[in-house]
Amino acid sequence: MLQISLLLLIASIWFPGATRIAGTDGSFSFLLALCCATISMASYGDLARRVHRTEAAVAAALLSTAGLIIILSLVSMLYTGNPMRTMRAVFAQVFGFATIPAIAVISAKPNGSVVVDRLVTAMIVMSVATACLVIVGLGGAKFADRAAGYFKHANQLGIAMSAGLPLLAARLVIARKHRLLLFGCLVAVLLGLVKSGSKTNFVVGVIGLGLFFALYAIYLAVRRQRPLTIIAGAVAAPLVLQGALFILQSLNPRAYRLLTTQLSGGEAHSIISRERLWSISIDLGLAHPFTGVGAGQPIGDIAPHSHNLFVEYFRTLGVPGVALIAVLVLIVMIYLIGAVIATLRGKGRSTYSTGANVMVLGTSVCVWNYLLANQMSDSFGPSTAPFFWIPLALLIAYRNVQRSIQAGAEGSDRAFAGVMPHAVRTLRT
Repeated sequence: MLQISLLLLIASIWFPGATRIAGTDGSFSFLLALCCATISMASYGDLARRVHRTEAAVAAALLSTAGLIIILSLVSMLYTGNPMRTMRAVFAQVFGFATIPAIAVISAKPNGSVVVDRLVTAMIVMSVATACLVIVGLGGAKFADRAAGYFKHANQLGIAMSAGLPLLAARLVIARKHRLLLFGCLVAVLLGLVKSGSKTNFVVGVIGLGLFFALYAIYLAVRRQRPLTIIAGAVAAPLVLQGALFILQSLNPRAYRLLTTQLSGGEAHSIISRERLWSISIDLGLAHPFTGVGAGQPIGDIAPHSHNLFVEYFRTLGVPGVALIAVLVLIVMIYLIGAVIATLRGKGRSTYSTGANVMVLGTSVCVWNYLLANQMSDSFGPSTAPFFWIPLALLIAYRNVQRSIQAGAEGSDRAFAGVMPHAVRTLRT
């Protein structure tokens, strides 16, 4: 039941505009999230002993912080102008309760890594399907110079596409067959990102892709494996970057022109408008330093949010809100960096599973992409929050799988060492 609910949740988050109830985007996804949260929290206590203490502590810290943000958001209903919009911040945090305990519980079960891989496959399939719909221009995914797909805004589609790229890249490098198909899917998602017209997410997505392959090259170099692959990757990297820019220039000239203007130091309209939004948002936060203007509140008739994660929480929930979101991001970054370093430093094939190692790197880049994109784009809205929580939950699950494999290997080594003295004595007699 839990696995089916998660798969349905993953499918629904790619079509928030098509899964609305009573005119609210993503309502069906939220109902599924509540279902997943209820089931997983009920069963988490029984299986928590199988989750490594580090992952359990990180999950507890993240969910405690998210819970405090929910409480603060609900309290803001008492003084805000539009109380119903405070639920936007609540919805965004509920996805954490829906995914982190659920996927941790699944990973702790026997053969749980297979089910976790299935969830990754569902994310990949949906990213490719959405990208193809955007490329073809079916339904609400029609393209002019920006495409929102089945999201409300093009930036949200860009965030979703940039979350799919590292997962596809990770699956591509560990696949033993269908590599050509996976490479085609990677190109399709990159094209979907180009069609979105989101300059920020195009840069984040391409840099994130390069970051993943750089981490994978270090991973191979530490283990002294596949030197030709490392050399070929170093040669291909600048060619791939040039190819991505050529695709952007060919398929979305406006986005390419604005991007090159920004990179050359020129003043682009989007940067100027964001600076104005940040200035107005900071002034509103300073005017209400302890309470903010209320969770989820728009900036008058100018914009629905501040286009920066920390500025948004300062504006809407004051100093307590920005402190909580800073703590949440800090926990994630410490855990993410620790997971990547531990994975890169692991020596030999017997230490960890190669598949789990590579997926740790891929999901880490997904989380990094989301956090980076939210400094200029969507401010942790309920339509994109699942693209933060699901990769983070997958990262925690794969770290748990890594530790389980390591513990099993060390147990085998200890058992082998315990048998050896007896065997030697037997041979001597």
